[in-house]
Amino acid sequence: MKSNWQLKLGTTLVILSAIVYFLHFLIFRDVHHIMIYLIGDIAFVFLEVLMVTVVIHELLNRREKRQRLEKMNMVIGAFFSEVGTELLRKISDWDDDSLDRGAVRHGRTIHERLHVPCVPRPVQSG
Repeated sequence: MKSNWQLKLGTTLVILSAIVYFLHFLIFRDVHHIMIYLIGDIAFVFLEVLMVTVVIHELLNRREKRQRLEKMNMVIGAFFSEVGTELLRKISDWDDDSLDRGAVRHGRTIHERLHVPCVPRPVQSG
């Protein structure tokens, strides 16, 4: 049933095209002119199909990519709302780089929690 409307649309367009060509014949009485342009139009159909196919393919790819990104963002959001924030907090508590930036987690540095004397790292210029 899905292609039923496509069949009706195709048939209607072919009939309308035949009517327009017939009207053109009635007005100008020039079959040669009609045939020249008919052959030219038919020859160009293949290029039209190619261009439309490329454009539609690109549009569908962009839409699919956008939908995948939206789904990925939903999954990431669900992860962080459930466990991610707490997990990142725990991991950052043990991150030495966070100490280099002067960050203190929960009032104590990593070295204080581990009972390790804090030895300052040399400052790198650059």
